Amino acid sequence: MRRFLLRVAHALLCTALVFVAGDVEPQAPTRLVSVGLGGGGTVPIGDYSSDAKTGWHGGGYLQYEPTANIWGVRGEAWFNRSAFTEEFLGATGAAPDNGASNSTLYVGAAAVLLGNKRDASVTPYLLGGLGVYRLTATLEDTASSIRTSVSENGFGFNGGAGVRLGRGAGVFIEARYHQYSFSSDGESTTYAFIPVTIGIRF
Repeated sequence: MRRFLLRVAHALLCTALVFVAGDVEPQAPTRLVSVGLGGGGTVPIGDYSSDAKTGWHGGGYLQYEPTANIWGVRGEAWFNRSAFTEEFLGATGAAPDNGASNSTLYVGAAAVLLGNKRDASVTPYLLGGLGVYRLTATLEDTASSIRTSVSENGFGFNGGAGVRLGRGAGVFIEARYHQYSFSSDGESTTYAFIPVTIGIRF
C-alpha cells in the first residue's frame, strides 16, 4: 500500500510540474489593434427588397480591444452594391437593360462584446453601431452612353453577431441588420438590409 501511495504522489507531482511549466511558458504578445477585410452577400429586406435585388458588399474595419477585457470598439467602412428589381424599374419607366444599379456606402463605428477571453481560438461576439449611409442610384442609357446618378445621405444603426477563428490572425464570419433613413423630395424613406460577411483578421 505504501508503494502504491508513493506512485500516486509521484504521478501527481509530475502532473503539477507539467502545468506549472505550461504556465511559465512565454505567451505571444496580446494584440490590441486588429484589421479585418471581408465581403459577401447583401440581402435587402422590407421595402428595400421591392426596389433592390440581393447584391454583394466589401470593406473592412480597424478594431481596438483593451488587454484582459471582453469588449472592443471598431471604426469601419463597407460598400454594398445591387441591381434594381424589374418592379422598381417599371415604376420609374426605366428599361431593364439600362444598366441601372444602386449602392450604399456605410461609414461608422461599432461596439463589440466578445463571448469569451480574447485569446481563445474560437470567439463568438455581438456588435452594434451607428453611422452615415450614402445611397447612390445610377442609370446608364445604353443608346447614348450617358450615365446619370443621384445620391442621398442618411443616418442609421446596425447590430448583429459573428464568430472569429484564431487567436491572432484568422477568419471571421458575421451577419448584421442595417437600417437607415433619408429624405428625398420632402418624403422620408427607410431601407434595411442584412449583409453576411466572411473575411480575414490580422
